[in-house]
Amino acid sequence: MTTVPPKALRPEITDIDRTRVTVSSGPLAGTVLARVVGISASRADLPVDRLDEAMILADAIAAHAPAHVPEGRIELSCRTTAGCLELRLGPLRAGGGARLLDDGTLPSAGNVIRRFATETRVIERGEDEILVIRVDA
Repeated sequence: MTTVPPKALRPEITDIDRTRVTVSSGPLAGTVLARVVGISASRADLPVDRLDEAMILADAIAAHAPAHVPEGRIELSCRTTAGCLELRLGPLRAGGGARLLDDGTLPSAGNVIRRFATETRVIERGEDEILVIRVDA
């Protein structure tokens, strides 16, 4: 039996929670990314509708990122704080961030990256880029 200490004795959580995953482009990439993003969105305490939208973003990333990543590997970092999930995708080839933002469509849903993200930005790092997608509660 596990005993949970009273709330007053539990440590206050103030740090950012971070998760990083690298997955090969292929049929399982969407499943893996959706689970990691779903867990991270839950840790960020996002409402259910925003959690669902974050998982749809993961599907769009898995569908479109392979054309923009080197060596066929999708690298995704999830950073969470209360009410905020930040996805960092990369490294991407030069210009890949903007192209991925333009390509981020799913059948019958349109461009889900632009529609569901609170903010997007591309960080240039020498010859490659990082796409940052923020989802707020």
